[in-house]
Amino acid sequence: MVIKTMNKMMKRYFQLKRPCISLLGALLFIIGSLPTAASAAQAIATVSKNIVGVNEVFQLVVSVDANINTNSLDLSPLATYFTYGRPSVSSINSFNNGVVSRNTEWKVAIATKAIGEFTIPSFRIGSSTTEPITITSLKSSNASPAAKSTEPDIKVDAEIDKRQLYVGESLRYRVQIRIGEQMDQAALVAPFGDGLDIVQDGDDRQAETVLNGRRYIVITRYYQISATKAGTITLEGAQFKGSVVKGSRGFGSTLSVPVDKKAKDITLNIKGKPDNYQGLWLPTPELKIEQQWQPQQGSSQLNNIHVGEPITRVITLHIKNTAQSSMPNLVLTYPSSVRMYDEKPVYSNNNGFTSMTVKQVIIPRKDGSLVLPELSINWWNTITGTQETSKVDGLSLTVLPGDNANTVSTPMVPALPDSQPTTETKPTEITVVTDSGWWPWLTAIFATLWIITLLLWLRARKIVTPTANVSSKNIAISSDSYSRLVQAVTANNALKVQTYYQQWAKHSLPDGLVTQMDQEVANMMAAIYSKHSQEGNNSMMWNNAILLSLLQQARNHSAQSLQSSALEELIPTKS
Repeated sequence: MVIKTMNKMMKRYFQLKRPCISLLGALLFIIGSLPTAASAAQAIATVSKNIVGVNEVFQLVVSVDANINTNSLDLSPLATYFTYGRPSVSSINSFNNGVVSRNTEWKVAIATKAIGEFTIPSFRIGSSTTEPITITSLKSSNASPAAKSTEPDIKVDAEIDKRQLYVGESLRYRVQIRIGEQMDQAALVAPFGDGLDIVQDGDDRQAETVLNGRRYIVITRYYQISATKAGTITLEGAQFKGSVVKGSRGFGSTLSVPVDKKAKDITLNIKGKPDNYQGLWLPTPELKIEQQWQPQQGSSQLNNIHVGEPITRVITLHIKNTAQSSMPNLVLTYPSSVRMYDEKPVYSNNNGFTSMTVKQVIIPRKDGSLVLPELSINWWNTITGTQETSKVDGLSLTVLPGDNANTVSTPMVPALPDSQPTTETKPTEITVVTDSGWWPWLTAIFATLWIITLLLWLRARKIVTPTANVSSKNIAISSDSYSRLVQAVTANNALKVQTYYQQWAKHSLPDGLVTQMDQEVANMMAAIYSKHSQEGNNSMMWNNAILLSLLQQARNHSAQSLQSSALEELIPTKS
């Protein structure tokens, strides 16, 4: 019976659980039927083209169907074979037909560095990875016209005005850069060569031009190159370095492609100094000397120059294809009859000439004939290969005596003629005064009286001062004892009252007042130390008000007495 009952209960239990088990199984079937890829984010990498030219910019897009950190993509593996710019990142969340989708995308412009086949590596983003991509990079000249256009539109040209020169001579080097790209961090490296001194000549010149419908920026720079040794020397061309900013519309990213353009090298033939040359070595195709006088030569002012009046001489030397450091020093020897002051030379450059201007101020010191020296310079004509001399004339003039303002002369005293009558000079009589009158005696009397008065005053001061000091000391002691006495009376301290009362100076007080204070002090002692006080009889308690009142009277009397004595000292007494 019991077994049948249990079977019925089990059968009924499974009948109730059957719908729940069926529902759970259906749910597990649906979940299992979903694709496994949906449980993980997918990462995909694509490129805009996979056959490109060197430095041709194309686009790399990396996307993942999840909303993740925008810094999750590491592009550094591209640096081996590619140049790349800053990526453009976007995150999109969309809701369509009840389904939420998320997507994160990186767009970056890249370019190959060389010819060949290169692989964009696989990128790992979270738990997802992209597939690698193979890129074929072709040479621009063998690529399509589109690939040819990827070469940076930058051109560097250089030229010189001569290829053969002498040691110490200079040439002019011109470099021109034509830029048709957007540049970043551009720089121009100067040409160089062994045995050459190279200095930039002036500032850069910038202009714009249009060629075949395109706008270009043209930059021109000049260098002055001087040879320091003979021989065949290779002049390395100027080098232009920088980065071209590239990118295509819609890429959302740009990158900087490095650019390195160099001008052609030039071979120079440097000749040495000829053995038969004499003087300072100045190789140049042209040398000119100019001179100016102030006052102007031939003017009446210069012909009538006086001692102390200045003469200004301005000499300008123009030498072609010569560096400033190679300009000669102008040395002129002037006569000792003049003082010469020269100013610091002024240099300038114009049309290939280096000019030096020297200003000299000449001041005659003596009158008479004056000859100022000429200036001659030897130089080597590099065109004809011969030695030449250039010079400017000196100046001859007569210096007139200076006026009083400029000439220092010794005044001459004219001699008197013998026939001129002379005036007799009488001898001076000296009178000696032997009697001075009564003034010396009167002065002596007043001096004696003044000395006697001073001695008497000093003696009186010595006598009065100790007395005043003693009085002040006694007053200070009396005042101190009085203060302590009042404090002891107020505190009803009989022992201290007795002690301070004896120390207090009472000699200046009236006898009646002193007697009253003595009696009151005795009453205090009797009241405090009597038998009745010790037994606690309050009727015998002493009142300190009376003694305090007497002490105040004594204090007032002392103050009045002190004031009276002070006034008496000011009133002289009759003797």
